[in-house]
Amino acid sequence: MKRIGLVVALVGLVLAVAAGAAPVKIGICQIVEHPALDAVRQGVIDGLKDAGYSEGVNVEYLIANAQGDMSNAALIAQNFRAQGVDLVVAIATGMALAVAEVYRGAETPVVFSAITDPVSYALVKSATDPSENGNITGVSDLIDVAADLAILKEIGAKRVGIVYNPGEPNSDVLTKTAKQAAPGLGLSIVEAVADSTANVPLAAQSLLGRVDALYVTTDNTVVSAIDAVVAVANDAKVPFLVADPTSLKFGPAVATGFDYYEHGKITAGVVAAILGGKRPNQIPVTYQTGSQVHLNLDTAAEIGLTFPQALVEKATSIYYGGHEWEKVQ
Repeated sequence: MKRIGLVVALVGLVLAVAAGAAPVKIGICQIVEHPALDAVRQGVIDGLKDAGYSEGVNVEYLIANAQGDMSNAALIAQNFRAQGVDLVVAIATGMALAVAEVYRGAETPVVFSAITDPVSYALVKSATDPSENGNITGVSDLIDVAADLAILKEIGAKRVGIVYNPGEPNSDVLTKTAKQAAPGLGLSIVEAVADSTANVPLAAQSLLGRVDALYVTTDNTVVSAIDAVVAVANDAKVPFLVADPTSLKFGPAVATGFDYYEHGKITAGVVAAILGGKRPNQIPVTYQTGSQVHLNLDTAAEIGLTFPQALVEKATSIYYGGHEWEKVQ
């Protein structure tokens, strides 16, 4: 009966939009504010505009930010439900988990975005067979940790320090993945825990003298204080790779990963499909592809690092002279 109810609700939603009734009310929430997640949010809004949903005309957005606090995330989800939003977009793992808890078994569609491993977190039962996933689907930004470690090896690292928050499920999974992949590359991993943004500088400092390079995955706690890690790494002349291209301008030597604005537009496509009549349990989880490599030559010069030519040739863009230059591939 729940599935039938969901079909009726979605069909009614589509007909209401077509008839020029009240705008579709979409709640967009993110676990914390930083450039990558902000880019996802804007990509969702712009992607939906491209699909014919104009704010103030046929769509209304409720925007919320949990500021890194899971209790805030739960309150946001509860508030969205109380306000009767027609669909929720939850950005980042912590936010998606909070929304899933409030909306599990409900008819309201939930679309997650910027999630590492939705199956491991029990957001969905299957990434490929959505039939049992109920009202939840979305887009994953699962990164290639082994490829990132290979880049660090290529620039001379043997001991890699990872600053992470084990309280973030996505970061915990990726750190374990790094520890599993490192021996096969002839690398060792040294961990430093930062359970809040305030503790990020101290965690980064604790790695100095014990590692040849620093690495941060898609850890929202650490990325929110990425300038602190950059300062520690560059002052110590230690190469630093962050798996977030939007952080390149803050000064890490290398940034890898996905275009998060594009990630948001991919998410918008899922949302548009649901508004067009599809059920979430008809849409498999989407995994973004096309990871990029970005090099900061200004930082490399500052810390005395020379990038191998093969890595330069592989780069999507080069940051030099205070500007990012897109390479012609």
